Amino acid sequence: MFLKLRPLLCSLFFLAGMEFIALKQEAVLIVTIGLLAISLFESKKIGGKWFFSILPIFFTLSSTALLYLITLAYEKQIFIFLASATYYMMLLGAYRLGKYNEDKTARGMNMAATSVTIFFTYASAYGLYLNFLVPLYALMIVYLLITLFISYQHFSIIKGEQKNLIWIYSFLLALVMAELVWTMNFWPFGYLTTGTAALILYYVLWDMTQSYFLNLLSKKRVVANMIFFSVLILMILASSKWIPVI
Repeated sequence: MFLKLRPLLCSLFFLAGMEFIALKQEAVLIVTIGLLAISLFESKKIGGKWFFSILPIFFTLSSTALLYLITLAYEKQIFIFLASATYYMMLLGAYRLGKYNEDKTARGMNMAATSVTIFFTYASAYGLYLNFLVPLYALMIVYLLITLFISYQHFSIIKGEQKNLIWIYSFLLALVMAELVWTMNFWPFGYLTTGTAALILYYVLWDMTQSYFLNLLSKKRVVANMIFFSVLILMILASSKWIPVI
């Protein structure tokens, strides 16, 4: 079943909140707090475990930040629609995983929602960093916390019985991404290009860690991932607009 009432109602509240922010940006703080409350408590009820609230919380924060960075009205509407659909998929995946942790379809939903959330949070954080002259150390802390908690949520679904090991690997991933964003700070690209590159780099590390947990890690897999995603990043950077570093 791909239609559940509680996730659907939460997604409609999310849609309404985003539309209200698009109409009245001065209400962004109050609306965001309300959406965060829904994400925190309803996700816990829907999934049955507290870590299912991690993705909706970061997704809500990053979505409102990206909505602020989008200027054209029709682009805002497209973004709101796609974000609301992703929010529903996220909650539906949490619901199904709460019922049966080995649900492959639900794991796929969670994986897709994780990728979108990572991109939204990386891109929005970098966009705010560029537009509001946020200190670099603050951006690195944000990347570290985002990566730490989102990685913990995903790996908990795979190896929930190994909490300490999950925290260790999630923290190592977070440290690497914090260092990478320090390096990307010197790149002459905008927040969307940087967010996409950061997502690709995270995916390489995430896939190796997940493969290790699932006993699928091999030298061939690592080399293939490194070559494929290196080429992908080069294509993205080569086709992107270079913004002079001032």
